[in-house]
Amino acid sequence: MQRNQTGLLLVFETVKQEDVGGYFCTATGMDGRGHSISITLTVTKILEFDTPAEQITNEYTDYFIKCKVKGNTNPTFMWSYNGQTLKEKTTSGKYSVLEGGLMVRNVTHLDSGKYTCRAFETTNKSSVSGSTVIELKVRHKPVFLSHMEGDPVDLYVFQSDSVNLTCQNSAEPEANMSWSFNGKPFINPSDHYIVTFNRPEKLGSYSCTAANNLGKITRRFNLIEGFKPKTPSGLSVARVGDNYIELQVVPNDKGDELIGYRVEYVTKVVEPSGNTFESFDMMNFNTTEGPFALVNLKPNTEYITKILARNRAGYSEYTEPIVVRTSPEIVNSGGVPALSDGFLFRQLLTVVAGALFSASL
Repeated sequence: MQRNQTGLLLVFETVKQEDVGGYFCTATGMDGRGHSISITLTVTKILEFDTPAEQITNEYTDYFIKCKVKGNTNPTFMWSYNGQTLKEKTTSGKYSVLEGGLMVRNVTHLDSGKYTCRAFETTNKSSVSGSTVIELKVRHKPVFLSHMEGDPVDLYVFQSDSVNLTCQNSAEPEANMSWSFNGKPFINPSDHYIVTFNRPEKLGSYSCTAANNLGKITRRFNLIEGFKPKTPSGLSVARVGDNYIELQVVPNDKGDELIGYRVEYVTKVVEPSGNTFESFDMMNFNTTEGPFALVNLKPNTEYITKILARNRAGYSEYTEPIVVRTSPEIVNSGGVPALSDGFLFRQLLTVVAGALFSASL
């Protein structure tokens, strides 16, 4: 014991399962009276897993991820994957928690990753738990991690700019990369290749192939010198209403190869507190023919508008902005209200009903 205490300490240097039970300590005090205390020692066994940390299967098959605990214990299991708890014990569905592991049905490469197996064992005297991480690898042919439109993919580059030709992929086993330029192979073991356009000889056709023993995939690129379209001219208002503005411009030359325009419009917003800030909006138009309508605007409000031209290589500079105010909101007061389609339909039903009633008389 410590210096200011009296008594005995019973120290277990190595606790074993057979040490479980009741322990009694008795002592005689200074007053000659006897004292005793009983202590019940419960030994909880740490759960040890007898499970491969890495398990491999083929794509498009059902696979049973094994997870076992050593000894004669009978714990309850719970699984998690990508932040999702898996505890269903059904015999159908994507996942089923079964005795001894987790059933994953119709495995694809998207099911690969780290699964956490948790075991819980509870008695009336103790509770113990443990977990282990199992990495599931799914053998599959290479697949690209990103989608790119077109085959070949047209990439536009400006003088002295760089472009990243990406062929990032998922494959098990890992894919070997091969590259070519204008049909001639060149060595690059990486899944991407950066081209800096500093001379015309860099333009042309590039391709990459990712291959393993289960298959291969190829992506092709056309590297094309780009040019910005000319800035649009003649920005003006075609029509204006209380909640819309229609803009128009003088058409660009056909040589600009436009795919559309982009309109930016800004208005000042006043908060109830009196503070003001600018509200910025932008709209792309995938047409070269105007007018270009900005809708869902506020009535009697000023909008600062400007427009740029777009082609596949990039964007022109914005035009000089023009200020446009939407019309005040029209409120009917005392006049004959405009007849909506719904109003006309109700009137027609009234006439028909009246006619039928007259005929029945």
